[in-house]
Amino acid sequence: MNNDKVVIVAEITTNHLGDVERLKRMVRLAKEAGADLIKIQKRNVETFYPAGKLDEPYESPFGSTWGHFRHGIELSLSDIEELDKECKKVGIDWFASVLDMPSFDHLGPFKRNLLKLPSTISEHTDLHAKVAERHRGPVVISTGYTSPDYEQYIQDVFKENEKIYLLQCTSAYPVPPEDCSVSVVRHYHHLSKKNPQIVPGYSSHDNGSLGCMLAVAAGAKMIEKHVKIGDTPWMHFQDVALDLENGEFAQFVKDIRMAERMCGDETKTIKASEWHKYTHIPKIPGQ
Repeated sequence: MNNDKVVIVAEITTNHLGDVERLKRMVRLAKEAGADLIKIQKRNVETFYPAGKLDEPYESPFGSTWGHFRHGIELSLSDIEELDKECKKVGIDWFASVLDMPSFDHLGPFKRNLLKLPSTISEHTDLHAKVAERHRGPVVISTGYTSPDYEQYIQDVFKENEKIYLLQCTSAYPVPPEDCSVSVVRHYHHLSKKNPQIVPGYSSHDNGSLGCMLAVAAGAKMIEKHVKIGDTPWMHFQDVALDLENGEFAQFVKDIRMAERMCGDETKTIKASEWHKYTHIPKIPGQ
């Protein structure tokens, strides 16, 4: 990936609702809107949750328990094969958040160069160590629900990896404005000057595009935004996701590109559009 350009990730997570045709449509719409990458999520439902969780009540079209819901929205190997084919067809790459080692192994045949370890598993240190042993490509790390010492921990664990995309994140849905902490992105930007392995970014759980535009100004080179098609009350992340069909996400991409153009780089130069108001006399129309 070109680190001079802000990479925009269309975070589908499980908003495909387990429907592979819906997933493929989301891929096409995200590509048309200008996204750079597609992201999904993978977990082993049977082993990821603590005992009893899968039996808890939860209403969805798949049944009346949390287990019914989670199994219903999880992608199968054949579903991911269809995702891979669709992405190649339309010309966009994809990667996944992996929440356990079975999922890491499940995705192995697809030879993803990039993978994510989300905030959900920020305390799963054994998983981090195992992934670091077997994957030396770039990793994306969201820092939701972590403290400052986590960033050094991540640098230590993944010191052999090609890149660490370190994404400021607040684990709330949606995030209130006062909790976005976009300035942390600037801190990661400064950190990247000391450690070129780090690429600063922002994983957005706030509403709209303003937080992400500010993150670009703070130095973010990866922006991750949840996407959806329509509203689905029984799904997660509905309040923070942007609709792919009604133009919300396409406008978001335009907003990020505008912020990117307005920021430019850190070198101060005289622009071709500049003129001195005391030496330049504009021509009056009609004279």
